[in-house]
Amino acid sequence: MLSRQVLKRGLATATARSTTIAAAEEKVSRLQNGLTVSSVDVGGPVSNLVLAFRAGSRYESADEAGLVHHLRNLIGTDSANFMGAKMLWQAGGIGAQLSSIATNDLLLVQMSVIRDNAPVALSLLGELAIPACKAWDVEDTKETLSVDRSYRSDYETLLEHIHKAAYRNGSLGNRVISKNHRIGKVGFRQLEDFANARLRTGEAALVGVNIDHGSLLSYANDQLRLVEGSGKAATASPYLGGDIRHEASGTLAHVALVGEGVGLKDIKSVAVQEVLAALIGNGPSTKYSGNVGHGIVAQAVQKAANGAPVGVSAVNITHSDSGLVGVYLAAEGARATPLVSAAAGALKSLAGNISEDALTIAKATAKINTLLQAEEGASVAICQATQILASGNTVSPADFIKLIDGVSAADVKKAAEQLAKKLSLAAHGKVNQVPYLDQL
Repeated sequence: MLSRQVLKRGLATATARSTTIAAAEEKVSRLQNGLTVSSVDVGGPVSNLVLAFRAGSRYESADEAGLVHHLRNLIGTDSANFMGAKMLWQAGGIGAQLSSIATNDLLLVQMSVIRDNAPVALSLLGELAIPACKAWDVEDTKETLSVDRSYRSDYETLLEHIHKAAYRNGSLGNRVISKNHRIGKVGFRQLEDFANARLRTGEAALVGVNIDHGSLLSYANDQLRLVEGSGKAATASPYLGGDIRHEASGTLAHVALVGEGVGLKDIKSVAVQEVLAALIGNGPSTKYSGNVGHGIVAQAVQKAANGAPVGVSAVNITHSDSGLVGVYLAAEGARATPLVSAAAGALKSLAGNISEDALTIAKATAKINTLLQAEEGASVAICQATQILASGNTVSPADFIKLIDGVSAADVKKAAEQLAKKLSLAAHGKVNQVPYLDQL
């Protein structure tokens, strides 16, 4: 249910606890200034706090490319009231862990801390999330952007390319990670103006997991200092489809083949897309497994590989008003042609009849994925913030599972038909043998 695949899913030992989180009551309050406050409290020992804003890369103008990446890396520097180093020292003193995440839609600042120290962490979070964008801090963080680029995985790079292919010059085609030639080209005045326009109460959500709802409300009403009001709505970014390839070192070809999906504003359709993604390919459920996992498209690609190594998984991305769904594969570049062709054929076949057994397996897989994501408090907090800022409402994991149960074969067929209507392809790595869309 995340707008981007930013969280790794893994098996945990506390199955009983995760079930409780999945079924826990969610409380949501909307303040007069426009800020939304949400919480889920199951009495766990670790609080996860998120302050999120509609301030992702889609809100950048053409001459602001890379701005959100610069702003994300300023999280943890001086605020208007306190020194960044002092706040980080205090955060470390209470055992808190701070992270910042930028997506096409959102800028999120997340903090995990022992529950007893949550009130102090809240105060720090509210200051750390609103950097003052001082000229020397902007200069000092410049080199961290290059480090981010060097640590990107091939899959993350491919996601940038597939967004550009699918949305072209639309706002959802804007890159989350700054291009090299834009590093250091965003001035502190630009950052100040963007922060003042986007980091506002009407564009924000404060979410807590394993914290009392009253404590969140008290902090939001009495202490949180945010500019009141709302920013401009996001520019519409229709799905257009396209073909992009980028040569890079290595022998592997990384390919994403996707079609138009749905946005988070239509949560029932999101459940259908979750099932469709499970039909495409889910991969093995355990580490180091040689099993290719379930999925019609994944098995078609494995068959075409004829024993040669290939990695296959579904692409399932939901933004606030649009989405992408399809398949990602990684294989030796010299073998790419038959594998991509097999993937394209299998994707199109999903618009035909789907067996009852395949649908049952896909729905079970989608439910497992939802519960696995609900095991992590940070994941739940980020999911809640993402839903609130996309649609104004939240759906608990338990309720989302009920929506999955209600998905029919006709629903999946309709979603698959939309996927196959107009495909987008992005390739990264050794791409000379990757076919073009008009060859598929």
